[in-house]
Amino acid sequence: MTGGARGSERESAGGREGRMTSGARTSALRYLRLAGSDLLVAARIVASDVGIKRFDEFASRPAATESLNMALKCAALAAGADDLLVDGWHEISTHADEVLRLLGLLRGTFRRSSSIGKLARLVLMLRRRPQAHADVDLWWAWQLAAGRSIRPSGDGVPFRHTPLLIRTLQDAIHGFYLQALARLPSGELRSRFHRSLLKGGHCYGPLDPVSNIIVNTVWYDAAFPRTHELDMDVIGTRSMHRLENQSLYGMASFLCTRYHSIDFHEAVCFLLEADANLLLADPNLDPEGTMASVYGMWGGVLRHGEACLFNDQDHLEPDTGVQEAFLAAAMAAQHCNPDAQVKLLTSCKEMLGPALSLLQGGGKLSSEDVHRLAMLLCPESPRETKPLLPLPLTGYPRAEVADAHTRITKKVRAVLNSYEQMPNGVAQNRCLYCEFMGIRIVHPVGINFHGRELEFEKMACGEDTYGDDLVSTLTQPFYSNLKIISDRCLMADNVRGRVKEDSLYDDVDGQKRERILSSKNISAADALFLVPCSSYV
Repeated sequence: MTGGARGSERESAGGREGRMTSGARTSALRYLRLAGSDLLVAARIVASDVGIKRFDEFASRPAATESLNMALKCAALAAGADDLLVDGWHEISTHADEVLRLLGLLRGTFRRSSSIGKLARLVLMLRRRPQAHADVDLWWAWQLAAGRSIRPSGDGVPFRHTPLLIRTLQDAIHGFYLQALARLPSGELRSRFHRSLLKGGHCYGPLDPVSNIIVNTVWYDAAFPRTHELDMDVIGTRSMHRLENQSLYGMASFLCTRYHSIDFHEAVCFLLEADANLLLADPNLDPEGTMASVYGMWGGVLRHGEACLFNDQDHLEPDTGVQEAFLAAAMAAQHCNPDAQVKLLTSCKEMLGPALSLLQGGGKLSSEDVHRLAMLLCPESPRETKPLLPLPLTGYPRAEVADAHTRITKKVRAVLNSYEQMPNGVAQNRCLYCEFMGIRIVHPVGINFHGRELEFEKMACGEDTYGDDLVSTLTQPFYSNLKIISDRCLMADNVRGRVKEDSLYDDVDGQKRERILSSKNISAADALFLVPCSSYV
């Protein structure tokens, strides 16, 4: 799909925004100009610039194809085109070999009559409507776009799109937390580790990200024991995303402190190249390659990676030690006791010794495994000698949060039972409502759900997805691409903001309210904490 007509460019811009919600309208138009108004090439430039690495992998094909189909339909709707455009693309997709053969013959044809015949066959193919429920696959078109020039020679991106890179890095970090949750024993996760995970389970440290999360979580539970009993089946998405953001800023601060010539944007680029793994990002964190050999990884992104900024080997020497860098990470991540975490991270490999083998392999840890880790990481931890009192789930906002968790638990269990019967599996597919709220929920592949196709189509047409439920005083649609982008920033950039789930842990951590009231100096954050109806992110 190429051409210089303004209408075609506007149509392509609609598809670009339908495909990638991360760019504003001006950025979408700029990428289209870099790609010569080639829609798929523009999308590939975006994927490259924001660090999306695995969209081309065969394992991502179902989700990628579904996203491309939805983007194409949104492009047609935004341009005011009818279904013929979408049907034509779908028909081409199902007869890719024949179309490419005709185009090849057409290029080599000099006789007018022969050219007309081949063009007529292409027109008939484009006007032929695909069969209902046909297995439409635009994967071939996405792959073909890789062979076309993606950017004019020597033309780089003249601005630092750090927020877009951060969104991609957040997705990688989110995957590590899902793996860590799957590895922790279910009983301990429900009863105690949900608290220590949200309070101090960061993914930075001297091990791989998943192992760092487990070590930080188990240690925090042992070093700062709970004071009340609180069993939870749900961990709030806002709390989880805040923790992931804290980990991101912690890792970036680590690199910027270790290497003074690196700024925040460059640190984010290095972390993307290293898949959010400090062992891979910092060539001097594991100079002997001990952990790399254990986990089958090899570091040195600063030295060898695509984002490498250092041509002079002398610049690779760290400006500060690991202890100071981890202190910067802990402070940036808002850890409650940075000094204690630094002591853990600089000595945990020696403390664990042979027990490091428990963290290898990716298998689920048992209760005995995490108990052994806790004893090694925090041998001075006080033991619980008597049953803890249950935390009262009354008052605002605890009662509201507890009720929401109960309802969510029932729905999730029902959905999980349905997912087990789905042959196509699940993936990070697009959902209008999840993207508007800035959350990452796994959705089924190839199965319709509320917030998927119809709602995106309405948004592309400027219609209200709320329908009759929308407040009549609003003069513009509630959902739009630009509003989704701006609303997600509130979630994506939250590092310090309180969320309602915090009320569940205020008294679990040793009567925080009483400590604040007894102190002589009360900070602004502590003052907000004392207000029961203070605003939440």
